[in-house]
Amino acid sequence: MKNIMYALLLTVTGLGACTKMDHEYAPYLASGEIFYTGVPTNLEAHPGRGRVELQFTRSKDPNITRFVIYWNNRSSSLEVPASDSVIRKVIVPNLPEGEYAFEVVAYDKAGNPSTPGSAVISGSSLGQAYENNLQARRVNISNSQAGIILSFVSVDTICKYTSVGYVTASGPAGSVKYLSQDAFQDTLKNASPSLAAVQLKTAYIPPMGIDTFYASQTLPVNLAAAQYTCTGQMIDHTNGSLTGPYPWNVTLRPTTATQLELVDNDETNDVYHKILNGGNGSYYGSFGVVFNLDNNYRVISVVNKYGQPSSNGRSAELDPSGINKFDPNTRTLKVKYWMNQPGTTHRTSFDETFSMK
Repeated sequence: MKNIMYALLLTVTGLGACTKMDHEYAPYLASGEIFYTGVPTNLEAHPGRGRVELQFTRSKDPNITRFVIYWNNRSSSLEVPASDSVIRKVIVPNLPEGEYAFEVVAYDKAGNPSTPGSAVISGSSLGQAYENNLQARRVNISNSQAGIILSFVSVDTICKYTSVGYVTASGPAGSVKYLSQDAFQDTLKNASPSLAAVQLKTAYIPPMGIDTFYASQTLPVNLAAAQYTCTGQMIDHTNGSLTGPYPWNVTLRPTTATQLELVDNDETNDVYHKILNGGNGSYYGSFGVVFNLDNNYRVISVVNKYGQPSSNGRSAELDPSGINKFDPNTRTLKVKYWMNQPGTTHRTSFDETFSMK
């Protein structure tokens, strides 16, 4: 009898518990059981020009019939049919430049979606603002007897190539395309001897990008910028033991399109004028020669890099009796000038010819 009463008590308790559970979950089952289809995975967003490419892996759910891509808080959408491809790539077009959050939702035959918010990724649509921030690849331009020398700096992997446009010696436009991303040097052997500028166009593809963006720049060419052998005559009127260093290896280095610094390549490797003191190499302290030219490569002035005058009273001055001109055809510069010290006193005279290497 005791056992029968205990079993009855358990039955009543169990019935009460089931009734309470049904009551708690009833609101969630009012519309029937909810089914979710397979979720897209491995999402990637590839930036493009006014567009974004989305890549994702479809689930193995065989009932999937379509995908809908939502953005702008689901106010914009793009629907694409399902296919047998496991990895899907979809272009979202006509996107103003900016950042977007994309949600990819899979739907099955019955219209059941994949779990909301389970496949979300951000992506960038690029445009003029992005392109305006790009810079053409940096290059140093100099002249030589062999032609115009282009010295490119190294770039990162988003730089795909740089093209250089120029005028050839025979007149028509020439162009060369460089793919290397390392620092390198090349010579335009057929460039016009009077080449005034080159046109640079550098192509960039952003990381994981699907479109190419460009940075363009026109660079003036200073035909007198090059390495030279300098010969000539130097007279120091105050100290006969100081003589010229000729032949002297130098570089005329551009600081602007019409200004060149005279770099001593033998003694100081800097902007100083080398001399011989009793036959031994030396240089004039606080005296560095800077040539200013006009657009026709005439030398219109010579100044001291370290001041007019410098701290020790040295200045530079053009001697108008010289030829004072660079010849693009022979690639030769002839110039006469003085080092003044003190004041306007012509202490040292220079009559020099720079022959391009």
